[in-house]
Amino acid sequence: MAFRIGAFEQSEKESGCSTEGSGTRGASTAPSGLLDKTVELRPGIIMPVFENDGLEVLAFMLDVEQDIIRGLGISLNEEERRRAEGLRLERDRRRFVATRGQLRRVLASKLGISPSVVELEYGRLGKPHLSHRMPARDLRFSVSRSGDVAVIALSTRQEVGVDIEAVLPVPEADEIAALCLSASGSYTALGPEDRLEGFLRRWTRLEAISKALGCGLGQPLSWDERDWAVRRFVPKPGYIGTVVVRN
Repeated sequence: MAFRIGAFEQSEKESGCSTEGSGTRGASTAPSGLLDKTVELRPGIIMPVFENDGLEVLAFMLDVEQDIIRGLGISLNEEERRRAEGLRLERDRRRFVATRGQLRRVLASKLGISPSVVELEYGRLGKPHLSHRMPARDLRFSVSRSGDVAVIALSTRQEVGVDIEAVLPVPEADEIAALCLSASGSYTALGPEDRLEGFLRRWTRLEAISKALGCGLGQPLSWDERDWAVRRFVPKPGYIGTVVVRN
């Protein structure tokens, strides 16, 4: 897990720092009983986490057999292939190809076209969205990956952002929380046994909202929690995820 200031990039792990929203009421959160239910992921299979009112979250594993990677890599464009080749570690190259390849498959299935002809455009800070030449341009999406898991969030109604994190120790969590989670004073009230999960829930919410806004963490953020519906989920045991859509 890396927490660093960087430009916005939805299909890779991004992190950084900013200040949480200044709303006086918390963003609406769906009941945790349903959203904390895990799914059983299988290599090469995209599994639904949940679907409700135009919002869909899908999860899949990244560490899959080489023949699956080759199949997914066929649909990548030249720029994506260059990006994959520029990654130093073989594991990172495979995970990048798996993420982009599955994203193309999911978008293609929604658009009724081939994965290889899915065309993306990018915002000023690198936020991807469907090209204006694609059908169903109102389809919004967001991608996050951590460890060997990736998720894709899709929305047909409002802007969407998603983030997942593997539940691993974050030695600098208190310092990051003091700097970035200033609106969540309740974090400091958590006991030691609840601090890690509490931090990750707040962090993934902040990341998800920054993605929906198209702002990289480390960039100025201006938002009100009342504008967002927040949903927690567990894509796989040992991971925490948050997806947000505009109210």
